[in-house]
Amino acid sequence: MVAYMEGGHRRRSGGRGEGPDSEEDGPAMDRRRDAHRARAYERMSVDPSFVVLRRRFALLAGALVSVFLLGHLSHLLLAAYARDLMNMRIADSVNVALAMGMGQFALTFVLAWGFVRLSERALDPLARELLERGREEEGAEGTGAHRW
Repeated sequence: MVAYMEGGHRRRSGGRGEGPDSEEDGPAMDRRRDAHRARAYERMSVDPSFVVLRRRFALLAGALVSVFLLGHLSHLLLAAYARDLMNMRIADSVNVALAMGMGQFALTFVLAWGFVRLSERALDPLARELLERGREEEGAEGTGAHRW
């Protein structure tokens, strides 16, 4: 399946010694391409900009997950232990429990919107810079062996 998704099915179309399935483009070429990718991924993983990108993503995702869990757990704990509070009527047939339940949906959408906004400002510029640098390195090495 992976070979199909990477275009490997096209290489296997010709017969032995002809077209794209010739000896030069066989397993040896695949091993060289895989080794080149491994070296490129290793260089990228220790790049200070990539480390900063991973750290920013982890902090952003961790903060948003924490806020979500705090909201969800507070709703559950109030529903379990503060029944009088949750039964208080806000409007005709709306009580605090129903309002907090709807608030969970609102909180989820607000957090998703916040993640998009914050990632556009803090993560995307750095990711674009890394992508461009990777493409420049690929062009400088003269290999089309991998795609960033």
